[in-house]
Amino acid sequence: MNAQPRQTEWQDLKNPLEQNLASFLTAQRWFGGKTRPIAHVTIADVVPIPVEGVCAAVLLIQVNYEDGGAETYVAPLIDRLAGSTDSAAQAPSFKISTPSGKEHVLSDALWDRDFQSRALEAISHSQILRGSAGEIACLPTPALETLRHAARVPLEPSVMRAEQSNTSILYGRSLVLKFFRHVEYGVNPDFEIGEFLSVRAGFRHVPPAAGAIEYRVADSSAATIGILQGFVPNRGDAWQQTLAALARFYDHIEGGKPALAPGPVAPRLLAEAHSPLPQRAADFLGEYRASAALLGRRTAELHLALSSDSSDPDFAPEPFSLAHQREVSEAMIHLARETLATLARRAGDLPAALRERAHTVLAGEAELLARFRRLAERPLTGLRTRIHGDLHLGQVLATDDDFVFIDFEGEPARTLAERRAKHSPVRDIAGMLRSFHYAAYAALFARASDAGASSPVFAALAPFANAWYHWVAVEFLRAYLQTADGAAFLPANPDELDFVLDLWLLDKAIYELKYELNHRLAWIAIPLEGICGLLEGAG
Repeated sequence: MNAQPRQTEWQDLKNPLEQNLASFLTAQRWFGGKTRPIAHVTIADVVPIPVEGVCAAVLLIQVNYEDGGAETYVAPLIDRLAGSTDSAAQAPSFKISTPSGKEHVLSDALWDRDFQSRALEAISHSQILRGSAGEIACLPTPALETLRHAARVPLEPSVMRAEQSNTSILYGRSLVLKFFRHVEYGVNPDFEIGEFLSVRAGFRHVPPAAGAIEYRVADSSAATIGILQGFVPNRGDAWQQTLAALARFYDHIEGGKPALAPGPVAPRLLAEAHSPLPQRAADFLGEYRASAALLGRRTAELHLALSSDSSDPDFAPEPFSLAHQREVSEAMIHLARETLATLARRAGDLPAALRERAHTVLAGEAELLARFRRLAERPLTGLRTRIHGDLHLGQVLATDDDFVFIDFEGEPARTLAERRAKHSPVRDIAGMLRSFHYAAYAALFARASDAGASSPVFAALAPFANAWYHWVAVEFLRAYLQTADGAAFLPANPDELDFVLDLWLLDKAIYELKYELNHRLAWIAIPLEGICGLLEGAG
């Protein structure tokens, strides 16, 4: 087929495509609307893509739900009637028939090697590809040419298998194209922050921003549908690294190592973070102490870089206002009430070992809500800045001797405006601390087998898990506070910092509780333990 496909070739397929896209979408891991009944699907635009030997296009798809909501998804497709490639068998595919009876096999173009190569070339050459309602603009950054020239192996494309909500293509060992499936019109924070940090702030601990793909319509609205970044060689993420360290830690405990004892912990994390780590705590953490400290330093450096340009209104630090604090307070209260109501309904479904903790959380509802209300009443001195927004160990790559932050999209369930909003960097700190707590218990669950929280192994090792979390959190905080000392985004008053950290830890643990109630009841022990500790003053 001609390498310059025409709009008419896809318009002929529009009606049968719209009739079959719903079943195709719901079968894909990256489709986020699986739990919502679909009313109908419409094709908002078709942007033909010139790929030699096949008929390819990027489809902008509007999914209309029965509840009245709608979302936009992007699907690059290849009509297999026009040709075939080696990757055709691996690509998600579906069949449609035209009114004339001709059968077409449509497959995901991101699995096609020629399409993958074509996408990189389009970005490299700043190409504009026009559809019936809008256009796709390919936008390189100055870093792209440098990264291409520095490549030591051919830029052979391949699909990365690990992702769910996006699809990523790896080009050799030099570049990664992250293709977004669910898109919104507006500035994409992942590209915006990545470019700011790597290009403008010179922050070395993020992948270099190399380019973007935008879909634009006539009213000047734009949606980012892909970002190109430098590939970061790594040994997995910090979550995997931490679980491996915890497995060795629990091996030592079960082996009866005398130096490993949980011992008492201070009532608040910050109370310990301003003093040298006790020797017994250093012995307790062993090899992971250095990782916790380095993560603390790098996180502080990330926040310093994000707050470094006061001339750019999108990144300039701003003071808190009581109006903004009321808005955040109300959102925290709403989430807490909603989540605890669900916990009350499901408390009877929990194993006996967890019901006591569940009842402790439910009994503490008045105290939780009172703490969140105080946020609306107490003026805060720390500044609001751009932050990562969804920081946890899985968002950090472990290189040979350092860490690199990735995925600045923010929490996927939030709107684009919410993900670009400025917050206290303490929110990121709380996300990382909760991730340490999750890791300690995830490694414990791996040893407890199917019995979970009811296992004798779980009961025996839980005090060690809590102590490991406490001292790792203390070491992370110590390194963070030393690196960010004097930064305007941190409260000058230690009491205010303690107050804000407590609130964000509580809010994050309640968010986790809601997730586990809906998706993974066996892991509900982790947020329950976290909330109980905060209610009891154990930080």
